[in-house]
Amino acid sequence: MQIDWLTSLVPSGDDVVTVTFDATRESENGYQAVLTRWRDLRRTLEGRGVSAPTLDHVEEQVRVPTHVPGKHGRAIVAGPEGVVIDRVLPEPPSDDTGVVGLDAVSLAKVADGTVAYLLAEIDRTGADLTLQRHAAFEYEAGGDELDSVEGDQDVINKVRRAGMATRRLQARAEDSWERNAETVAVELDRIVTERRPELLLLTGDVRAVALVRERLGAEAGAIATVLEGGSRAAGVNEQAFERKLHEALEIFRVRRREDVLDRFRQEEGRDGTATQSVDDVVAALSRGQVAELLLREDTTGRNSQLRLRSLWAGDGALEIATTPALVADLGVSEPREVRADLAIGRAAAEQAAGVTIVDEAAAELVDGVGALLRWRDASTPSEHAYKVSGDNARS
Repeated sequence: MQIDWLTSLVPSGDDVVTVTFDATRESENGYQAVLTRWRDLRRTLEGRGVSAPTLDHVEEQVRVPTHVPGKHGRAIVAGPEGVVIDRVLPEPPSDDTGVVGLDAVSLAKVADGTVAYLLAEIDRTGADLTLQRHAAFEYEAGGDELDSVEGDQDVINKVRRAGMATRRLQARAEDSWERNAETVAVELDRIVTERRPELLLLTGDVRAVALVRERLGAEAGAIATVLEGGSRAAGVNEQAFERKLHEALEIFRVRRREDVLDRFRQEEGRDGTATQSVDDVVAALSRGQVAELLLREDTTGRNSQLRLRSLWAGDGALEIATTPALVADLGVSEPREVRADLAIGRAAAEQAAGVTIVDEAAAELVDGVGALLRWRDASTPSEHAYKVSGDNARS
């Protein structure tokens, strides 16, 4: 899934930090443990040369509780000018970490819990539209409430009396619904093209919803789904509709992840644009070939393969390789050792690749790393050992 909407917020330069930590409160009023964890991270980052102003910005943000119940984590990115990202993670990280610079893997976990959707609450006169990037918790929710779109046809209700005049009125009402539906569909097409939501949710009057859906263009129609229980009018059971909305978004998140795995499996099966293993993925990243990076979840936490492994790098994000000799072939005269998960994540972000975190029970990837490629040529290496778990409960 795309993470550039997050990475684009991160300023360039060395005085930037990415902090991820367990933000769970020990009690309803107990936030001291979270502050203690942050102070430990701060001392570590001070030792790495991060400036006091940058760390002060993070601390000011940490002191504002999320008020999210239960276990959860938090990811904060800050630079000298202030905090640019503050997001809740659905699960606490395996350990509290402070990274100098961009930690794209942590931001990928934020993106995994987020869905950009357009909600259209439709009746026979028009629709109310909301464009939102919904996160796992309300703490993170935010978006644009768009203006209503109204049709210009005002003959709406059919009458039930018999006679020729009645039939004409009925026909005019039907024609009004269709014209108003066309107006709504045109506006939805425009927003989908310009704002690129991942999901279009249609709710409201059953007949009006059906008319709008029939008139959507190909792009909007491909991401549209009908959600029952919503209404443009007052009196709707808002709590019940919110539950249905959250369920629909969670189903979409699971399907989004599985779609990536399915594409990867298909490409692997036909020796297409897919590869795996640290060696092969790093080679593809250094060439700018990666469209989607796949990381198995158990390779990104404490004592994981990628956390403990080193790569060799130059100053550029794509100047990475598994050995000093290979990175020298990229023109790097003074290679340095870097943490593999950070280097791989930064290289993916540099080439605007998506990053998908997959459940360890859902797939077996060599070294826990795979990639969907933009292209393949004769020099592209390929490791074949991919398997999809038979566990139907995968997420």
